[in-house]
Amino acid sequence: MSSTFGGLNTVVRGLLAQQMSLDTVGHNIANANTEGFSRQRVNLATVTPQTIYAGRGQVQLGAGVETQSITRLRDTFVDQQMWKESSTLGYGQTALSTLNKIEGVFQEPTETGMQSVLNNFWTAWNTLSTHSSDNSARTALRERAVEMVDAIQQANTQLRNMVSDINTVIGIRVDSVNQITSEVLTLNKQIAGIEVGKVDNANDLRDRRDYLVDQLSKMINVNVSEDTKGNYVIQSSGFVLVDGNELNKLKVQSRQDADYGYEVVDVADASSSLVINFTNGEIKGLIDSRDKTSATSSGEARESDTGIKAYLNKLATMSQFLLQEFNAVHRTGFGLDNSTGNNFFGKGGDADPDYGASDLTSVFGVASASDVPPSEWIKALQVNPDLFDTTNGLGRIAAKSFSKNITIDKSNSEAGGASVSLYDSYTGGTGYKAYSVELGLVDAAGKVHTINYSVDGGPVVTATLDADGSFHLSNGVQISIEINSHNSSTNTYSFTVPQGNAAGDNAVNMANRLKVDPSDLLGKSSLDTFYGSFIGALGVQTQNAKRLTTNQDTLVSQITNWRESVAGVNMDEEMSNMIRFQKGYNAAARILTTMDEMLDKLINGTGVVGR
Repeated sequence: MSSTFGGLNTVVRGLLAQQMSLDTVGHNIANANTEGFSRQRVNLATVTPQTIYAGRGQVQLGAGVETQSITRLRDTFVDQQMWKESSTLGYGQTALSTLNKIEGVFQEPTETGMQSVLNNFWTAWNTLSTHSSDNSARTALRERAVEMVDAIQQANTQLRNMVSDINTVIGIRVDSVNQITSEVLTLNKQIAGIEVGKVDNANDLRDRRDYLVDQLSKMINVNVSEDTKGNYVIQSSGFVLVDGNELNKLKVQSRQDADYGYEVVDVADASSSLVINFTNGEIKGLIDSRDKTSATSSGEARESDTGIKAYLNKLATMSQFLLQEFNAVHRTGFGLDNSTGNNFFGKGGDADPDYGASDLTSVFGVASASDVPPSEWIKALQVNPDLFDTTNGLGRIAAKSFSKNITIDKSNSEAGGASVSLYDSYTGGTGYKAYSVELGLVDAAGKVHTINYSVDGGPVVTATLDADGSFHLSNGVQISIEINSHNSSTNTYSFTVPQGNAAGDNAVNMANRLKVDPSDLLGKSSLDTFYGSFIGALGVQTQNAKRLTTNQDTLVSQITNWRESVAGVNMDEEMSNMIRFQKGYNAAARILTTMDEMLDKLINGTGVVGR
């Protein structure tokens, strides 16, 4: 038969089990809003029953309940999915943030953006083409050029500052990684100590460790495995960050960018200085946002020019175009002072370099344009200082394509000298036109009042002296003849005028070089098209990054909900459990009271009959 007092043990076990379950419910409720907490559950099992002898043989008498363990509810598969997708989200958010900042540098499309500056510069050339002798138009053009150079240089400075900011953030992220892995190592040792023998479970410590891995996975790609002792072994790109015994810290090491000379930092193993190439996460996003160009993509999916360096390359290409090809057109033209070979951008001086192959060595110290660091093109971009000379700086702007020094032959060497010039309405075709001029009405003082002229042997046309003392021919050529006593109606003058060379024709050429003419350097595009193309690409890249980040954020949210459905604390469920365990505890206590009354009767009432 069973022990008289055996039932007490059964009830006490029940009380302790229900109390432990209630305590766990309280722990869950208290941590319902604790980030990274996983709800816990008491695992109950029946105690090995007692074997007793009844009237017909042996029977198994239940001995109550025992608490086997307290475990947390966690799905390791969901955790692995979360860590993988969090890295992708961290990369996308970082890339999107940088692209938004790059858009802020160029400020398109706004009235203060670089496109407006380019348009203003182009408009100033068009204005000069019709007012080539107007110093106010020349001054406006020069200042528009200064505005454009300032816009390029300011964009260059802002982009370089962004590189410096990214270097700083990478350093902060590396410190965070080291701090997290250091704490994971401590937790590994604590968890292994508590769980030795596989008897106990370090639930709260495991929650803390998983929460740290959640944070780590946003910054770098991680591969997490658990050894037989319960230690996390965390690797990233083949590099072991932490295991049960050791911690391998990271560091940032500085180097100089070969193209732009600014400082860049790489992430490396602190002990070996071996650079670690992360494949995902915020740090990878920061590095790509700083350095990524199509030339460095190596066939990766993210192969477009999305990094800050790629947009610095665009500015360098624009600067090279202005210094080489735009300057080349300007150098072929002539200023008001008939000077030629002048740069519009870059260095001035007695012998302006043409920034072509012949002058690259003297300017940059290299023989080939491909060897010139991109930063040097940007650094060299300035409006020619000679154009600011107070004596004749504006006169150096080459709005025309010939010097107006036209040779004139005259039949009477003693007759008055003549000069030929072109005014703004001059139009012409290709080649040269031969002019023959015969004097018409000449007064007694030798002043010429009319002339008869023909072009290329065509019809003879009479022109009358204008108020300014010159003859304005119908096609925009003007001729002036000095007063001389030897002037007579028999005197003739002949000269040729190069066609297509109006007083502002080179200004038209300069304007076309900005808006119309394609350039091999700019990928068969004009400067205007080149700029518009990469700004358009920037907008598409930003939209694409936003779309991918939004989709990834939705995916991570789904995985988070999936995880919460398993590990999250549901207050309704916990309240139901509380009532259930409370009822169980009350019932066990009631049984204990009943057994106490039975034993009291047995002990105190037995053997008193007849007393």
